[in-house]
Amino acid sequence: MPADRIKTTEKDLERNRLLVILEGASARTIFNLTSGAFLVGLLKYMGASDAFCGYVISIPVFAAIIQVLSPMILESLKYRKTMIIIGAMIHRILLSMLIIVPFLPLPSGIKLFIAAIVLFISNLAISFVNPAISNMYVSFVPQNIRGRYFGTRESYILIAATLITLVLGKILDVFNDMGNEGTGYIIVYCFIFLLTIINFSFFALMKEVPLLHTTERIKLSEIFTLPLKNKKFIRYFIMLIIWNFAVQIASAYFGVYLKSDLSMSYTIITSLSFINAVIYIFSARIWGRFADRNGWAKTTMITIGILSICHFTWFFASEGSPAVLFILILSHITSGMAWSGINVALFNLQFDFTPDEKRTVYIGFSAAISGLIGYISAIFGAQLVGLFGDKPVIILGASYDIKQVLFLASAILLAFCAAYIGVFMHSFKNK
Repeated sequence: MPADRIKTTEKDLERNRLLVILEGASARTIFNLTSGAFLVGLLKYMGASDAFCGYVISIPVFAAIIQVLSPMILESLKYRKTMIIIGAMIHRILLSMLIIVPFLPLPSGIKLFIAAIVLFISNLAISFVNPAISNMYVSFVPQNIRGRYFGTRESYILIAATLITLVLGKILDVFNDMGNEGTGYIIVYCFIFLLTIINFSFFALMKEVPLLHTTERIKLSEIFTLPLKNKKFIRYFIMLIIWNFAVQIASAYFGVYLKSDLSMSYTIITSLSFINAVIYIFSARIWGRFADRNGWAKTTMITIGILSICHFTWFFASEGSPAVLFILILSHITSGMAWSGINVALFNLQFDFTPDEKRTVYIGFSAAISGLIGYISAIFGAQLVGLFGDKPVIILGASYDIKQVLFLASAILLAFCAAYIGVFMHSFKNK
């Protein structure tokens, strides 16, 4: 009998919880270095426009649609670690191979197309197994400590990922100042490949807990009909649609705005991220304890409301403004406060509104459909950026960049999302 099929002891679960933190730290670092301003920089090194960057950065949202198919395979499996490892490794190996693309002897347009395809395939792989990762991680943590544990986990993950990202951002700036940006990216992506190997080892060492599963293969029609019959789940699903539309309409352009419009160096960008991380770490444990007492719905409502304030501050971060750095610091402080609760709350909220039986059906359905809505929102934002370009948008006699307008629209929609949770979901607490 394979080792991970032997009965799991409490000692095994404690080790699993440590490995989940270590895996998360390596995965978050890989994410940081292959998204946001870092990805924008690589794409612009290949000749991309701001609008193209917006399309590419939104690819992970669109790739989440594949989660609608996940239950057809995953829900019938009692043990899912092998599938998780395959999906995670395809994702991270392909990301580390992105560094090859800029040096191909091809026209800029073709290189950008190849980069987009690589990112799409890599995100399809990880999106397919994400519901299984969520279920496996929750199976390692008793309900009564989930708030504290996941809050603490987020703190450790963020500080480790931010510190490493800060160092590598400085390395990129040094090589960029020397006029040798390509070498800087080679160093960064070699490190990403090393982290991929480390990440694999953490997954391999985890000892699975057998999960509820069905002996019958889930039908595609059941994936679309079963969730819509659950009135409690529909409340959560509507919230996800509002949330994804609100966030994705502007999310692709925070990194673009910092790099292209405000001309911030990687050192400043990662220093701002470090401020965000410090606030995040301080807040995460507070939100974890708050959620244990008050439930995930209330925690989600408050933190999304704070994120609305954060995006509103970005609206005032204008190029050439003497207060722009102060505004960015304020926005990163409020962002840390908000996301430290949102990341934990949204992860756990799905378990309050989905049944244990056939849970991956609900998670896959909600991720796929809300992801599609989010991608439509991101495409809408990208179309506006492409349409307006550098042309100013006049609001109440003042001139704003189109990206600032997207930040404002996102803030308003996030406020609406928080209000929806307060009205329709607030009464539900942890199971």
